[in-house]
Amino acid sequence: MAKEFTEVQQDDFMKFGAERPSYLDIEDELMKLGGHGVAGNNFKKETLKLAGWTGGALTTYASRAVVAKDAFNRIRVALIKASTAEELTALLTKK
Repeated sequence: MAKEFTEVQQDDFMKFGAERPSYLDIEDELMKLGGHGVAGNNFKKETLKLAGWTGGALTTYASRAVVAKDAFNRIRVALIKASTAEELTALLTKK
């Protein structure tokens, strides 16, 4: 995947405004890789967990901004090297 995303910052989860934070673009890319719809959403959730996200369905990224930032940035780096959902999963499961 040749697409690069801007580094996610902790305060990105608390911003409102015209500029779209990169974590939303990363979520969109995960949904696309996972097949959109329910499958895409499930892939996004599982990928975030693999990357270190510890929150549940009702936990906002802003409430655990450091953990969310770290997880999204791990995914961001892996997305540069992955072109499929399987490749991304493999990269994130490596230590």
